[in-house]
Amino acid sequence: MPCAPFIILGTGLLILQTSLFPSFPGWFSQLDPLFVLIVFIAIHIDIIRGAVLTIYFGMLTDILTGIYSGLHPIVYLALLLVIKGLSRPLVLSESPHQIPLVVSSYLFTSCFIYIITSALAPETELLWSWPALFIRFFMLALITTACFRFYSFSMNTFNPKNALQILIKPKHGNRFRT
Repeated sequence: MPCAPFIILGTGLLILQTSLFPSFPGWFSQLDPLFVLIVFIAIHIDIIRGAVLTIYFGMLTDILTGIYSGLHPIVYLALLLVIKGLSRPLVLSESPHQIPLVVSSYLFTSCFIYIITSALAPETELLWSWPALFIRFFMLALITTACFRFYSFSMNTFNPKNALQILIKPKHGNRFRT
């Protein structure tokens, strides 16, 4: 699976997430489909391509959020390694595991980011809001199944074997029959 379709998809999701989603009313402004994409990449793509994609999305997230440079790539790469390590003894690609995996991964990354930012800037007071986190957990749980289906569909569609079938469609039937 080439990385280019996921780079385009993830960049588009990050643009939507930072420009369009904040204008949504209430809880819908908390949507985070890019994080679901990162968890999907960690489950379904090999470790080298997954590392390239997670570092790229982490750098883009750092640029757009303005937090310490290198924080999100490190967190996303750690998440990739944890999920890859857990996916060997467990079957994480099954649909019953998707929602708990995404929610627990989000809790892991939120805790990791909070600990690092509080260690780097101890003089600033950082807020840890459980109600805001529960809203994010709920929104992630709502969109996880649909996002996984869409990402799986796009992964199958842009597979190099299937891409040739899209470009070269076989003609059915006998054209010379009268």
